[in-house]
Amino acid sequence: MKPKNIEDQIIVMKFGGTSLRSKESRSNAINHIRRHYELGKKIIVVVSAMGRKGEPYATDTLISLMKNIGEPVNPEELDSVISIGETLSSKIFSHFLNQNNLPAESFSGRKTGILTNNKPGNAEILKIDTSKLKITLNQGKIAVVAGFQGTNSEGEIRTLGRGGSDTSAVALGSAINAEFVEIYSDVEGIANCDPNKIPEASFLEEVGIKQVMSMANEGSKVLHPRAVLASMKSKTKIVVRNTFSNAKGTTIIHNLPNKTLKQVVLAHRENMTMIKINTDLDLNINFPEMILIDKKRCLLKHDIYLESQIHEIQKLYGKISKESGWSTISVVFENKVEERFPIPDAEIISSSENVICYLLKEENLSISLRQLFNYYNRFK
Repeated sequence: MKPKNIEDQIIVMKFGGTSLRSKESRSNAINHIRRHYELGKKIIVVVSAMGRKGEPYATDTLISLMKNIGEPVNPEELDSVISIGETLSSKIFSHFLNQNNLPAESFSGRKTGILTNNKPGNAEILKIDTSKLKITLNQGKIAVVAGFQGTNSEGEIRTLGRGGSDTSAVALGSAINAEFVEIYSDVEGIANCDPNKIPEASFLEEVGIKQVMSMANEGSKVLHPRAVLASMKSKTKIVVRNTFSNAKGTTIIHNLPNKTLKQVVLAHRENMTMIKINTDLDLNINFPEMILIDKKRCLLKHDIYLESQIHEIQKLYGKISKESGWSTISVVFENKVEERFPIPDAEIISSSENVICYLLKEENLSISLRQLFNYYNRFK
């Protein structure tokens, strides 16, 4: 039998902020890592910043350090600040693994060999040089990689945008030809609706790559579209799992079997600002997570980058109007739209062939999600 080479034995495990926030949560993460390590796997662990908003090292907390001084914030400088969360997390978690008899070495985005373009806050990975990672793995160590970051051609830190650590993990899995990538968080897998909005939402055992891609594009926080795209190139298997249980999670399938999955899922966006231009020109600009409604209107995420984005639109188009408090709900089918359910006070806007996207005020989001969930799950 031909011996396996190093690439055949590598797995990538990504842990989110809630999996790293405390000694107890890190111990749960280590249990999953140890299981693979004792089977002889070579392991790359990708980490997010520790904790969530309000906790000292979370990304949102680091953003607030800049935002509270005043806006707009220089995007290049913001990149340097918010990358600190993942860098610190990689050092702490690597030390934690070593203290628990699991030999490990930490990697920044630069050390990992992740080359990006020069778009601060939304950089794209251009190339990954995995040579240093392979040296560490061949030494029997676990490589602990700071997610969400890389460097441009000038060696300056650039961050990868929302879900950037997932993108780091899947892109690494693809670049190093990993057996599979496991994405760990504090939920059981991919649900057919946000469990924080619909408590009885059910978790899926399997989901097709096309449906996941549409969910990501329509605002679902399951995986970022770039992470899904990275897996599509190499058809890398992805499993979404819970750090705090041994549940099997959700497996993302690249090649669906003959029996088609007929499940319908809901994705939504909230905290969006509508921008309307008041000129004869048509909107022809693009920002991360921007939704073009029509030739005169778009939705922008209400975040740290909003003011600088508005300023750029004003430079190009002059006078604009803006209104906060908007949201969208998307019904995502596997292949094509099967049936529409009317939502009061909602506008249907253009999307892909397997998606119905509703534009509505955020105050109507919860009740509309409930109506759609009940309708599309009525036969389950």
